Amino acid sequence: MKTVKKTILLTASVVFLVAIPLLDASMGAPIELRLAHWASSLSRVQDDVKLGADWIEKRFPGRVKITIYPAQTLLPAASLYEGTAKGIADIAYVVPGWTPGRFPKTEVIDLPPGIPLASDASRVYWDFYKKFLTDEWNEVKVLGFNVQQPQGIHTKKTSVRTFKDIKGEKIRVYGVGKEIITAFGGVPVAMPMSEVYEATRLGVIDGVFAPFSAMKDYRLIETCFHHTVLDTYASPFFLVMNLKKYNVLPPDIKKTLDEEFPEYFMKEAGKISDRWEEIGRELVKKTPGHEFIILSPEEKSVWIERAKTINGPWASALEARGLPGKRLVEEKLRAIEKYVK
Repeated sequence: MKTVKKTILLTASVVFLVAIPLLDASMGAPIELRLAHWASSLSRVQDDVKLGADWIEKRFPGRVKITIYPAQTLLPAASLYEGTAKGIADIAYVVPGWTPGRFPKTEVIDLPPGIPLASDASRVYWDFYKKFLTDEWNEVKVLGFNVQQPQGIHTKKTSVRTFKDIKGEKIRVYGVGKEIITAFGGVPVAMPMSEVYEATRLGVIDGVFAPFSAMKDYRLIETCFHHTVLDTYASPFFLVMNLKKYNVLPPDIKKTLDEEFPEYFMKEAGKISDRWEEIGRELVKKTPGHEFIILSPEEKSVWIERAKTINGPWASALEARGLPGKRLVEEKLRAIEKYVK
């Protein structure tokens, strides 16, 4: 009898000791994640990532804590993807166009024309990404996705209404913006967005290809005074997670990130982008000394058609690499057809 009691006590003790780590894991410190981005803590980008971080923390109260590192405090802008893939950041907001050649197929999203509303573009291109582009992102876990509103041309001294106005103007660009500005007759200049304020203030460049939200985000309202609305191209933003970090998450958290979060983030981040774009446009309109230029439908069509001349060479360049460039362009234009007038 004593032997049986000892056996029972010993078994109970072993079960208790085994259970302690499980109790600690469920009742102890939350899973801590570092989320990096390049913009200021007062920017649209901050609103995007905070939207996502808040949703995850509220969905799993006490189990997940996300610390946001803005303004390149954890990783430089151009290193956000690689740094997350390597685990320097757990999550990052990535602009694929900032690492030329790294995402050749994904670049099709940037090609002209652009969808006027970010909320529409985000929905359309999230489906497009899932159909055609996922293989370029298999080193990380793509949590969510957003596409900005089309970028406008913002200049310091020149009113841009026709191609002759932009001819020879030095315009900051990235990604396919280089080919678009060249097609317009301007001179593309690549530089980090964080340097654009000083570059325009000092006259190193004449302007910038950017959404209107940048007038507030990067204080460009102080250095650019002429603003032309264009629907030529807009860039995607990917919220990505380190794959190893994702793989060790509890199953219920992974399931939620897979099934619920992408749709929520895509919709709500699109709304944020539209709201910030309207804030930027209103700021331009109400600030003395600024010119808000809307091209006539006929003139706008000319600009869009000129921009689209880059699509054929882009597709041919991908085909030469053994990638389906022509099909991607065709599928893109088909996907956005009802949104572009």
